[in-house]
Amino acid sequence: MVKVNLLIDGIFVMDKRLFLPEGPSRMYGAAAKSLLIQSGKEKILVDTGIGSVPDDPKFDAIRRIQTIKRSRSQGIERQLAKVGVRPEDITMVVNTHLHNAHCGGNNLFTGANFYIAKSEFDFIDKVVDDDPNQTAYIIENFDKVKSVNETKGEYQLTEEVRLIPTPGHTTGHQSVVVSLAGGKKLVYSGDVAPLKENLVKRVAMTSYDRGMNAESMKKLLKIKNARWVFSHDASQLSLAKAYAP
Repeated sequence: MVKVNLLIDGIFVMDKRLFLPEGPSRMYGAAAKSLLIQSGKEKILVDTGIGSVPDDPKFDAIRRIQTIKRSRSQGIERQLAKVGVRPEDITMVVNTHLHNAHCGGNNLFTGANFYIAKSEFDFIDKVVDDDPNQTAYIIENFDKVKSVNETKGEYQLTEEVRLIPTPGHTTGHQSVVVSLAGGKKLVYSGDVAPLKENLVKRVAMTSYDRGMNAESMKKLLKIKNARWVFSHDASQLSLAKAYAP
């Protein structure tokens, strides 16, 4: 039987217009979340939190605008320990995409197999070629990962866990659908809908292609009997608050 836990790495403070571009500008404490799925013999971590910004001077601008806060119980390692799991117990890691709020803890899971869309790497190569000093992707978060499976299209990770391509926020974005008892589904939408407001208002966040992101949202909304977990919504810090559209 599948078992799911929602983990909170911490809170990062950003302008809310990052998530709702047409809304007012105000600072918002966004949650960096991970989903722990125990499916058969596999212990799967979906996204690894925001981690910390490297000391390299090229990231000074990020440190100035992005404050990361953690309570004593937050942080991926502490959150895993609360449910009796060590980093070395994780067998699979899925990154919805490779922006730093979703892969900041990747280097903790040296023994895991990683599942990342090939098109995400292709896009990163183009971004870095165009601007070697870019900071949208912090390469140090994933360049030393040893075992990477580059997914293409839909991918059945286990009997209960399916990866679905949902491009738009990035070209290689993927979302995760977990099949629960009684035909129920849990949708981890990543940045297709980072806040409940994105889904309720059918508004895409700041993205590579917001129109494509909106189409990906429509695609996930076709999943029946589903409840959603939003990647950054600070009002949803437990699975008890998973949202049924």
